[in-house]
Amino acid sequence: MAHGDEQWQLFGGAPGPEKPEKTDEPEEIRPSEEPELRPPDALTVTAFNERVAGFLKGVFPGKFLIQGFVSGFGRSWSRGSHVYFDLVERDPGDDSRTLSQISMVIWRGVRNRLRRDLEALGDPARDLDDQQVYFEVSVNYYVPRGRISLIVEGVDVDASLGARKLDRDRILRMLAAEGLVDANAARPLPAVPLRLALITSVESAAYHDFIKELGLAGVAFRLGCIDARVQGSEQEAELAAAFATVNRRAKEFDAVVLIRGGGSRSDLAGFDAERLARDIAACPLPVLTGIGHEIDRSIADEMAHGAFKTPTAVAQFLAQRVEDWLTAMDEKAAAVRLAGERRLTLERRRLDTAAHALRGGTQRHLGRARTRLGDPAARLPVLARQLLRLRKMELLHRTRQLSPPRLGALMGRERVLLSRHMSRLAVTARDFIERRRRHLDHRADGLRLLDPRRVLARGFSLTRDEGGRLITDTRGLAPGARIVTQLASGELESELRAVKPESEGERPQ
Repeated sequence: MAHGDEQWQLFGGAPGPEKPEKTDEPEEIRPSEEPELRPPDALTVTAFNERVAGFLKGVFPGKFLIQGFVSGFGRSWSRGSHVYFDLVERDPGDDSRTLSQISMVIWRGVRNRLRRDLEALGDPARDLDDQQVYFEVSVNYYVPRGRISLIVEGVDVDASLGARKLDRDRILRMLAAEGLVDANAARPLPAVPLRLALITSVESAAYHDFIKELGLAGVAFRLGCIDARVQGSEQEAELAAAFATVNRRAKEFDAVVLIRGGGSRSDLAGFDAERLARDIAACPLPVLTGIGHEIDRSIADEMAHGAFKTPTAVAQFLAQRVEDWLTAMDEKAAAVRLAGERRLTLERRRLDTAAHALRGGTQRHLGRARTRLGDPAARLPVLARQLLRLRKMELLHRTRQLSPPRLGALMGRERVLLSRHMSRLAVTARDFIERRRRHLDHRADGLRLLDPRRVLARGFSLTRDEGGRLITDTRGLAPGARIVTQLASGELESELRAVKPESEGERPQ
């Protein structure tokens, strides 16, 4: 319902004399006693409305249950007087489409009696809107305005909470059909999740409990805290914005932690929202929830990679996971150290055995070598003298071959051979130069024939436009253009009087 006068539009106009009384019964209006001129069978509006009111009381003589989604409850409740709101039936296939609605009213006298039941469903000023609630009502037909409304007599808390559970089950079935329930559980959680994106209200006890528990672990966790409401009408939008931030900065974190402190079922209703469930499923990082449960797990818990009872339990899990990894690393290091020590001992023994065997084998080999070298060592001086004598004879033979007479004869033969080669080279060079001179003369004659001046001397001319461009056809020329014609001797400047383009038939093939 809207503020101010608009809330009365469902019950008979603006506040004033026609405003419903504070009692449970509507004011009864009697027709005037003054005679009126009308056909005897015609009804007055009042008589018609009274018959409708009587008919409705016959159809709905007492109280009955009605269920629907609450709309406009919070603002009216906050005023502290009568509570005017609507009860809406939504399209099961499209929650945004309203099939029908009815006006509802809680009288001031009944308000306090229903407060406890309403608070069992959530904060009436904030959390009841958009919830499905079962009300016990009676029909109220306001005769002066012909307006129908339902007077709230009670609230069926158990049925309302059951409807909420049915809606929760419906959302889970829909998400399961889309394959989203296990989407986040499939995200791998690192063995050492030290970089955490924490989504919660930074002023809450849950935040301080989580931080305190991580501090006790003595592990260098790094937190990126994203402040968001975890209860109330702004919860859905702020949690969606928080997950959008995480998606943009996903490379900076290892996991996401979503926590809040304990509360009633209504306090935790926001964690059953479909939008939050889809945000968790789409998150690229594993999400861990620590929501203060009473009994049931929320939809957010079902969608998350891991769900824990409290924020403290999440912190303990993370600390224990890192501690288990460190313990495993210590055990592996100890196993490696032990295996290394065993291997060193074994290799040391093998090395000692090999060294002992090498020492004995070397001594035996040296003994046999010493025995074998005994005879050759005695013959070595004789062999050396024979080898020196042989080398001296070879040197003497080489010296005789290099005597001056032999060298003179050799140089004479080489000088005659060199003279012959020089004579042949001179003849060959003269022939090559002559052939190149004849080739150059031929090329020069060709260039002289191509000289433009010789062409001009035969009666031809060159024509250019004012820009100096050589004119080869009529394209780009117009009457009045100035052209320059170069002759064999001198130039002519002309102005075009007409331009006749060459036809297709006249062009050379």
